[in-house]
Amino acid sequence: MRRIGVVVAISGMVATLLLGASASPIHADERVIFGFDGSAGEQGVPAPWAFRRWSPVTGLGEYVAVARVARRDGVPVLCVKSARSGFLVGMNRAVDVTVVRTVSWSWRAEALPKGGNFRERATNDQALQVMFAFDGGKVVSYIWDTTGPAGATGSGLSWQDDVRVIVLRAGTAKLGLWVTERRSLYDDYRKPFDTEPPQLKGVAVQSNSQHTDSSGAGCVGPITLTED
Repeated sequence: MRRIGVVVAISGMVATLLLGASASPIHADERVIFGFDGSAGEQGVPAPWAFRRWSPVTGLGEYVAVARVARRDGVPVLCVKSARSGFLVGMNRAVDVTVVRTVSWSWRAEALPKGGNFRERATNDQALQVMFAFDGGKVVSYIWDTTGPAGATGSGLSWQDDVRVIVLRAGTAKLGLWVTERRSLYDDYRKPFDTEPPQLKGVAVQSNSQHTDSSGAGCVGPITLTED
Protein backbone atom coordinates (compact mmCIF):
# COMPACT_ATOMS: atom_id res chain seq x y z
CA MET A 1 0.00 0.00 0.00
CA ARG A 2 1.88 3.02 -1.30
CA ARG A 3 -0.09 5.85 0.34
CA ILE A 4 -0.53 5.76 4.10
CA GLY A 5 -2.27 7.52 6.94
CA VAL A 6 -4.73 10.27 6.29
CA VAL A 7 -4.03 10.29 2.55
CA VAL A 8 -5.40 6.76 2.19
CA ALA A 9 -8.38 7.57 4.35
CA ILE A 10 -9.28 10.73 2.49
CA SER A 11 -8.85 9.17 -0.94
CA GLY A 12 -11.09 6.29 0.08
CA MET A 13 -13.59 8.60 1.70
CA VAL A 14 -13.92 10.80 -1.37
CA ALA A 15 -14.08 7.83 -3.73
CA THR A 16 -16.40 5.63 -1.69
CA LEU A 17 -18.26 7.26 1.17
CA LEU A 18 -18.91 10.67 -0.32
CA LEU A 19 -19.93 10.01 -3.91
CA GLY A 20 -23.44 10.88 -4.96
CA ALA A 21 -24.21 13.44 -2.26
CA SER A 22 -26.88 15.86 -3.39
CA ALA A 23 -27.44 19.33 -2.06
CA SER A 24 -30.60 20.67 -0.49
CA PRO A 25 -31.45 24.38 -0.56
CA ILE A 26 -29.98 26.25 2.43
CA HIS A 27 -31.59 29.37 3.80
CA ALA A 28 -29.33 32.09 5.18
CA ASP A 29 -30.47 31.48 8.76
CA GLU A 30 -30.26 27.68 8.56
CA ARG A 31 -27.87 25.51 10.54
CA VAL A 32 -26.52 22.30 9.08
CA ILE A 33 -25.77 19.75 11.79
CA PHE A 34 -23.79 16.54 11.40
CA GLY A 35 -25.05 14.81 14.53
CA PHE A 36 -24.76 11.31 15.95
CA ASP A 37 -28.40 10.54 16.73
CA GLY A 38 -29.94 7.20 15.89
CA SER A 39 -29.45 3.53 16.59
CA ALA A 40 -25.92 2.20 16.36
CA GLY A 41 -25.19 -0.28 13.59
CA GLU A 42 -22.79 -3.22 13.53
CA GLN A 43 -19.72 -0.96 13.68
CA GLY A 44 -21.09 1.14 16.54
CA VAL A 45 -22.18 4.18 14.51
CA PRO A 46 -25.68 5.29 13.46
CA ALA A 47 -26.69 5.61 9.81
CA PRO A 48 -25.95 7.49 7.64
CA TRP A 49 -22.48 7.50 9.22
CA ALA A 50 -20.22 4.75 7.86
CA PHE A 51 -17.17 3.10 9.46
CA ARG A 52 -14.08 2.38 7.38
CA ARG A 53 -10.79 0.89 8.59
CA TRP A 54 -7.72 0.88 6.34
CA SER A 55 -4.89 -0.17 8.64
CA PRO A 56 -3.55 -2.62 9.56
CA VAL A 57 -4.05 -5.05 6.72
CA THR A 58 -5.81 -8.18 7.98
CA GLY A 59 -3.36 -10.66 9.46
CA LEU A 60 -0.65 -8.21 10.46
CA GLY A 61 -1.22 -8.45 14.21
CA GLU A 62 -3.49 -7.31 16.98
CA TYR A 63 -5.16 -3.92 16.77
CA VAL A 64 -8.07 -1.90 18.15
CA ALA A 65 -10.39 0.16 15.94
CA VAL A 66 -13.54 1.05 17.84
CA ALA A 67 -16.23 3.67 17.40
CA ARG A 68 -19.22 4.12 19.68
CA VAL A 69 -21.82 6.73 20.55
CA ALA A 70 -21.87 8.08 24.10
CA ARG A 71 -23.75 11.01 25.63
CA ARG A 72 -22.57 14.35 26.94
CA ASP A 73 -25.27 16.29 28.79
CA GLY A 74 -27.83 14.20 26.93
CA VAL A 75 -26.35 14.92 23.49
CA PRO A 76 -24.93 12.03 21.43
CA VAL A 77 -21.18 12.26 20.77
CA LEU A 78 -18.90 9.99 18.77
CA CYS A 79 -16.06 8.32 20.69
CA VAL A 80 -13.21 6.61 18.84
CA LYS A 81 -10.23 4.54 19.89
CA SER A 82 -7.38 3.26 17.75
CA ALA A 83 -4.44 1.06 18.74
CA ARG A 84 -1.93 0.22 16.01
CA SER A 85 -4.66 1.00 13.50
CA GLY A 86 -6.31 3.72 11.46
CA PHE A 87 -9.97 4.28 10.65
CA LEU A 88 -12.58 6.92 10.00
CA VAL A 89 -16.30 7.44 10.45
CA GLY A 90 -17.79 9.46 7.60
CA MET A 91 -21.10 10.90 6.44
CA ASN A 92 -21.93 12.17 2.97
CA ARG A 93 -24.05 15.29 2.76
CA ALA A 94 -23.68 18.06 0.23
CA VAL A 95 -23.59 21.59 1.64
CA ASP A 96 -22.93 25.02 0.13
CA VAL A 97 -20.26 26.50 2.41
CA THR A 98 -20.49 29.86 0.65
CA VAL A 99 -23.79 30.18 2.56
CA VAL A 100 -23.02 28.39 5.85
CA ARG A 101 -19.36 29.32 6.23
CA THR A 102 -18.57 28.78 9.89
CA VAL A 103 -18.04 25.37 11.47
CA SER A 104 -18.05 24.60 15.18
CA TRP A 105 -17.81 21.50 17.35
CA SER A 106 -16.52 20.32 20.71
CA TRP A 107 -14.00 17.53 21.17
CA ARG A 108 -12.03 15.80 23.88
CA ALA A 109 -8.75 13.93 23.40
CA GLU A 110 -8.33 11.12 25.92
CA ALA A 111 -5.07 9.51 24.73
CA LEU A 112 -2.49 10.78 22.23
CA PRO A 113 -0.35 8.55 19.99
CA LYS A 114 3.16 8.42 21.47
CA GLY A 115 5.45 10.73 19.51
CA GLY A 116 2.76 11.57 16.96
CA ASN A 117 3.84 14.39 14.62
CA PHE A 118 1.91 15.27 11.47
CA ARG A 119 5.03 16.73 9.83
CA GLU A 120 6.76 13.36 9.46
CA ARG A 121 5.43 10.37 7.54
CA ALA A 122 6.79 7.88 10.10
CA THR A 123 4.96 9.59 13.00
CA ASN A 124 1.85 10.82 11.22
CA ASP A 125 -0.71 9.72 13.83
CA GLN A 126 -3.41 11.74 15.56
CA ALA A 127 -5.96 10.83 18.20
CA LEU A 128 -8.61 12.97 16.49
CA GLN A 129 -9.12 14.53 13.09
CA VAL A 130 -12.23 16.29 11.79
CA MET A 131 -12.14 16.35 8.00
CA PHE A 132 -14.21 18.08 5.33
CA ALA A 133 -14.13 16.70 1.78
CA PHE A 134 -15.13 18.91 -1.15
CA ASP A 135 -16.25 18.30 -4.69
CA GLY A 136 -13.14 17.79 -6.81
CA GLY A 137 -11.22 15.94 -4.09
CA LYS A 138 -9.79 18.72 -1.95
CA VAL A 139 -9.94 18.29 1.83
CA VAL A 140 -9.61 20.53 4.88
CA SER A 141 -8.52 18.55 7.96
CA TYR A 142 -8.45 19.88 11.52
CA ILE A 143 -6.31 17.80 13.87
CA TRP A 144 -5.44 17.31 17.53
CA ASP A 145 -1.76 16.41 17.22
CA THR A 146 0.57 15.02 19.86
CA THR A 147 3.47 17.33 18.98
CA GLY A 148 2.01 20.23 17.03
CA PRO A 149 2.52 23.04 17.51
CA ALA A 150 -0.99 24.42 17.56
CA GLY A 151 -1.50 26.73 14.61
CA ALA A 152 0.80 24.77 12.32
CA THR A 153 -0.45 23.93 8.85
CA GLY A 154 0.72 21.53 6.21
CA SER A 155 0.12 20.36 2.68
CA GLY A 156 3.39 18.59 1.86
CA LEU A 157 5.40 15.68 3.26
CA SER A 158 2.96 12.79 3.52
CA TRP A 159 0.06 15.05 2.59
CA GLN A 160 -1.19 15.35 -0.94
CA ASP A 161 -1.33 18.85 -2.39
CA ASP A 162 -5.12 18.76 -2.28
CA VAL A 163 -5.20 18.14 1.49
CA ARG A 164 -4.85 21.12 3.83
CA VAL A 165 -4.08 20.25 7.46
CA ILE A 166 -4.55 22.68 10.35
CA VAL A 167 -3.37 21.84 13.88
CA LEU A 168 -5.95 23.23 16.30
CA ARG A 169 -4.72 21.49 19.44
CA ALA A 170 -1.46 19.82 20.40
CA GLY A 171 -0.09 18.04 23.43
CA THR A 172 -1.63 17.21 26.78
CA ALA A 173 -2.53 20.65 28.16
CA LYS A 174 -6.25 20.06 27.46
CA LEU A 175 -6.16 16.26 27.58
CA GLY A 176 -9.38 14.87 29.05
CA LEU A 177 -11.19 18.21 28.74
CA TRP A 178 -13.91 19.21 26.32
CA VAL A 179 -12.72 22.03 24.05
CA THR A 180 -14.94 23.98 21.65
CA GLU A 181 -13.64 24.98 18.22
CA ARG A 182 -15.01 27.60 15.84
CA ARG A 183 -13.49 28.13 12.39
CA SER A 184 -14.34 29.74 9.08
CA LEU A 185 -14.37 26.64 6.90
CA TYR A 186 -14.91 28.97 3.95
CA ASP A 187 -11.65 30.83 4.64
CA ASP A 188 -9.73 27.69 5.57
CA TYR A 189 -10.50 26.39 2.09
CA ARG A 190 -10.23 29.63 0.11
CA LYS A 191 -6.89 30.85 1.46
CA PRO A 192 -4.68 27.80 0.80
CA PHE A 193 -6.35 26.77 -2.45
CA ASP A 194 -6.80 30.36 -3.71
CA THR A 195 -10.30 29.75 -5.02
CA GLU A 196 -13.90 29.72 -3.88
CA PRO A 197 -14.90 26.46 -2.18
CA PRO A 198 -16.97 24.11 -4.29
CA GLN A 199 -19.75 22.07 -2.78
CA LEU A 200 -18.92 20.25 0.45
CA LYS A 201 -19.45 16.52 -0.09
CA GLY A 202 -19.19 15.23 3.47
CA VAL A 203 -17.51 15.04 6.86
CA ALA A 204 -15.40 12.42 8.63
CA VAL A 205 -13.91 11.85 12.08
CA GLN A 206 -10.64 9.93 12.07
CA SER A 207 -8.23 8.33 14.55
CA ASN A 208 -4.95 6.66 13.62
CA SER A 209 -2.01 5.22 15.52
CA GLN A 210 -0.48 2.65 13.18
CA HIS A 211 2.72 4.57 12.38
CA THR A 212 3.80 5.05 15.99
CA ASP A 213 2.66 1.57 17.06
CA SER A 214 0.75 3.19 19.91
CA SER A 215 -2.83 4.28 20.60
CA GLY A 216 -5.14 7.26 20.53
CA ALA A 217 -8.66 8.00 21.73
CA GLY A 218 -11.17 10.80 22.05
CA CYS A 219 -14.70 12.01 21.44
CA VAL A 220 -16.29 14.53 19.06
CA GLY A 221 -19.64 16.23 19.48
CA PRO A 222 -22.08 17.33 16.76
CA ILE A 223 -20.44 19.30 13.93
CA THR A 224 -22.45 22.40 13.03
CA LEU A 225 -22.24 24.74 10.04
CA THR A 226 -23.80 28.20 10.33
CA GLU A 227 -23.90 31.43 8.35
CA ASP A 228 -21.44 33.19 10.68
